[in-house]
Amino acid sequence: MSWPGATARQIARAVRRGDATATTVVAEHIADLTADPADATAFGATREATALAEAAIVDELPDLASLPLAGVPVAVCERFAVTGGRARLGSAATTLPVAADDEELVRRLRGAGAVIVGTTRSSELGLWPTTDDGGVVPVNPWRSDRGVGGPSGGAGLAVASGAVPLAIGQDGPGMAGGVRTVAAACGVVGFSPEHDPTLHDDDVTRWLAGTPGLLATTVSDVAEAYAVLTRSAAPEIGDPPRLRIAASDRPLIPPVPGLRGPLATPDDETRTRLLEVVRTLTDAGHDTHRATPGLGPRAATASFSAWAAAAHLRARRFDRDRLQRRTRRLAAIGERSVQGHWYGGLLGDGVRTREHALEWFASGGFDVLVTPALPGPPPAAAGWSARGFRDNLRSGARTAAYTAPWGLIGLPAVVVPVGVRDDGLPAVVQLVGRPGHVSLLFDVAAQVVERMKPRRYPPVAGRVA
Repeated sequence: MSWPGATARQIARAVRRGDATATTVVAEHIADLTADPADATAFGATREATALAEAAIVDELPDLASLPLAGVPVAVCERFAVTGGRARLGSAATTLPVAADDEELVRRLRGAGAVIVGTTRSSELGLWPTTDDGGVVPVNPWRSDRGVGGPSGGAGLAVASGAVPLAIGQDGPGMAGGVRTVAAACGVVGFSPEHDPTLHDDDVTRWLAGTPGLLATTVSDVAEAYAVLTRSAAPEIGDPPRLRIAASDRPLIPPVPGLRGPLATPDDETRTRLLEVVRTLTDAGHDTHRATPGLGPRAATASFSAWAAAAHLRARRFDRDRLQRRTRRLAAIGERSVQGHWYGGLLGDGVRTREHALEWFASGGFDVLVTPALPGPPPAAAGWSARGFRDNLRSGARTAAYTAPWGLIGLPAVVVPVGVRDDGLPAVVQLVGRPGHVSLLFDVAAQVVERMKPRRYPPVAGRVA
């Protein structure tokens, strides 16, 4: 069996049983990703020799038979520290030292038997829903004139191309929709865990630091990795009970200040695919309704302010003259806002926006909300990092219209592929759940995928569909 293209669960099961070695699995993935220049653009740095040495160690572990991610090759966004590497944050301005230790999430992955094969490209400081870096423009494996989204575009490409079965990306407020924006562009599963702003004790810096998100080609792989990161038991994916599900194709946040017109308008195929998903859920026995959440009068301000403040907080450690022009402008807006003394109210706005969302779920008795993940095709494969602030703002506002609000609010959300559009790009939807109901959200997401049977990989990847 050729291991590139296998799921994380398939690989781990084979390694635990002795049907394959971690060394063989990792070697095949490294050979595969280095053989294709397009796939290799997903990575800022690869760890060929180190990963093979670490895989050999996994093969000798006495508890190998109990490791949930035994021998699974994993890519980690360059935002996170991996021993021996530099967390570049997608920027030439970063001056972080070589990491002497792994970030906690990386330690947990290794503890579960995973092998880190490389770090993947991101947009600068995790701020933008497009990914290109130093003249390198990763292209969408479904259609080469389109990009891979952002901020963790390299992680999405690594999974979509089959270079790895599992990747870790950036998520949370001020992250341009996080891994869900990337998953939507690349046609993979992207999960944003719940993060509650009320738990940050008025620490806006901690809130805006974000949280890891997960990318894979199956819901079960995402669920397994989430259990590893949270040190919890992996949920058994199964058919959910009858649920009350809302569906809406309306963007939730008004236009960005200074931009005229609606933030995003879904194209006809996006609407059609959403209706297909609603029919599928209805046929599965669920009670489906057309309903749009109201997020309150401060939602637009909170969303834009969190983004700008995140830019300021992340940029202040580095030489701003070396930052990209678009990032300097956004960070300057965030800095002026801090000096204007609204900074202390930012977390409060985020909390109130979350409360409005929770009240909507409760008053309607809804268990899940289903929306588009993108309004249409992802942004073009281009050098967005060299373009001006306004071009990036306009494109980003459209691209992250459906995903960014839930990064601010912090409810668990997952993007899943549901087919292929007429233009050759993946058709995707977003599912948002209630707090504390991640397992139920996984069940619904898996049910949608099982019934709609999308391809796991684009045809050009040469993988089993």
